[in-house]
Amino acid sequence: MEFIITEYIKVHPMALLYPDKVKSSKERQEIAQLVQGYNSPTDYFVQRLSEGVGMIAAAFYPKPVVVRMSDFKSNEYASLLGGNAFEAKEENPMIGFRGASRYTHPAYQEGFELECAAMKRVRDEMGLNNVILMIPFCRRIDEGKRVLAKMAECGLRQGKNGLKIYVMCEIPNNVIQVDEFAKLFDGFSIGSNDLTQLTLGVDRDSQIVAFDFDERDPGVKAFLKMAVEGAKRNGRHSGICGQAPSDYPEMAEFLVECGIESMSLTPDTIIKTTLNVLAVEKRLAE
Repeated sequence: MEFIITEYIKVHPMALLYPDKVKSSKERQEIAQLVQGYNSPTDYFVQRLSEGVGMIAAAFYPKPVVVRMSDFKSNEYASLLGGNAFEAKEENPMIGFRGASRYTHPAYQEGFELECAAMKRVRDEMGLNNVILMIPFCRRIDEGKRVLAKMAECGLRQGKNGLKIYVMCEIPNNVIQVDEFAKLFDGFSIGSNDLTQLTLGVDRDSQIVAFDFDERDPGVKAFLKMAVEGAKRNGRHSGICGQAPSDYPEMAEFLVECGIESMSLTPDTIIKTTLNVLAVEKRLAE
């Protein structure tokens, strides 16, 4: 979703709702030019986002397509047109105002409502009910409940028309409380990048400590195993969308041995990793 917003929409959602708060006349003019021909600035956002997601979902229909709701960090949101007017400067955006915490917060919940309107259009009007929605960086159970309630309020009720809602498993608390999160969500997608960052206490945006960032650390692997086994124990889908399986063949093998159901891979590693996974699955079946 972030790629579509950055490349195809270019404007901070709140700037479309409240253009008068954008201080830069140049940015206001750019926004006005972008939304020309649409019924309203918010209609521009909903249509463009739904078209971008719809194009991808239609290409794979009827196979499931998992769409992660927005997970811009505050500094990334600020880089969008009009963004500076709505984003506070944070010392460490990686663990700041991001993901699920934004969705029901007064500073962004109207923006999240636009995201939901776009996803409702994809599923209900375009008929692309193969779209599964996913909530990123959900820190606590109560936060998950609030987000699901907000989504239902916006017409995205879990279970209605087959709607599944997954959660990113990328915070140690997601793993420790996997049984409780499984009561709320239909599946888990492990974000190994953030899970590694938060397990090892390494800011993955900091070059000076980059040498300490390693998904293969025994502590990280323990959390990965706990997450996959917890999902399986609760009858929930488990997948991974971090870099680990693409960067390290041994990690892909480890995850298959744990029982993971799906992996996201970089294009250049798909064939090699798929062949490796098939070999591991064959070995496990013997």
